[in-house]
Formats: sequence, C-alpha cells, structure tokens
Amino acid sequence: MYRHVIWDFDGTLFDTYPVMATFLQKMLRGQGQNVAIESILEARKISAKTAYEKYGLDADAISRFKVQKAQAELKSAQPFTDIPQLCRFIQKHDGHNYILTHRGASTFKLLQANGLTGVFRDVVTAERGFARKPDPAAIQYLMKHYQMEPAETIMIGDRELDVLSGHQAGIDFCLIADIPPNQTVATYIVSNVKGLKRLFD
Repeated sequence: MYRHVIWDFDGTLFDTYPVMATFLQKMLRGQGQNVAIESILEARKISAKTAYEKYGLDADAISRFKVQKAQAELKSAQPFTDIPQLCRFIQKHDGHNYILTHRGASTFKLLQANGLTGVFRDVVTAERGFARKPDPAAIQYLMKHYQMEPAETIMIGDRELDVLSGHQAGIDFCLIADIPPNQTVATYIVSNVKGLKRLFD
C-alpha cells in the first residue's frame, strides 16, 4: 500500500470547478462575452491561467473574480463524495495525506469548513513560493522533508499538468478522468473514487 499520498485540491479533493465556472461566466457576461460553461470548464481543467488568458482577464479582473469566488466556495464547494472517508482510511492504516495546490489561503478555509484540517500532514499552497506544476520542486521538497520512499508515494490529480509533476519527481501518479486522455504518463487512470479505493486495498 502507498504510505504517502499527495493530493491535488481543485477537481480532485474538492468539487470547486462548478463555482469557478459560474462566477467566471457571470463576469464575462458583464464584459459583453457570452461563453458556455462547458468552454470555461475545459479551459479551467488545463489551468486557471489558461482560462484567464483565453478570456482576456486583466490583473484587476482576476483579483475581483478570486474574491467573489472564494466567498461563494465557502458556501457551496464540497469535497467529492467519499473522498474524506478515503483520506481517513489512509490515515488510519499508517499512511499520510498531503495537499499540493496552486491556490492560496482559501485552501485552509475550505478544509476547516469541512472538518478536514486534521487529515493532512502538510498543505503546500501558493504562499510557500514553489514553482508551479508541472515543476516537481514542491513534491521533491515533501519527499525530502518527510523522508518518503518513491515506491511508497503516489500523487493524485485530475489534470495532465499534475501528472507531469509527479512523473518528473519519480513517483507513481493516479489521474482522475471521466474520459481517458489520448496520451498520458500516468501510472493509473480512474474515473471515480471507487477506482481510487482499489489502490489502497
């Protein structure tokens, strides 16, 4: 069994994409752009930066959007079904959970609001100053600091960007994807939490 599990946050642990897409769509409408939710989600699943650049948001617009989104997330964003139970199962069986995310302090607010602060051994957010994924620096830091053996370590995420960071750090990776990508270096591909659970049986 893997003893060290490094989780991505958005779209992996928490179902935050719908809130993000709804608020971005509203902002774009205010700027005269009528964009389908599906198009926004497609861009966001690549990265937030991709979505911002695709729709021409400047720094001020991005800042306003992040404030509005953070407020809405605290009210409506939830962990994916059965994810908290899986994290606690890993913890109970001598394992450790970690988070690696590009988001900032809102990570801790969402964890606290959902009673999950004690489930993660370390939470690496944007404030820690590591290069963004797919750069493996943050993973390498966690592995060195917590003396993780590569064979006992896995990262879990929902984007190829996450996959590449794990691959470059020399650890296994599980990609969560409704539709398997044409090309990926992921070790495993699952479509739901049930598939994830099999990795820890």
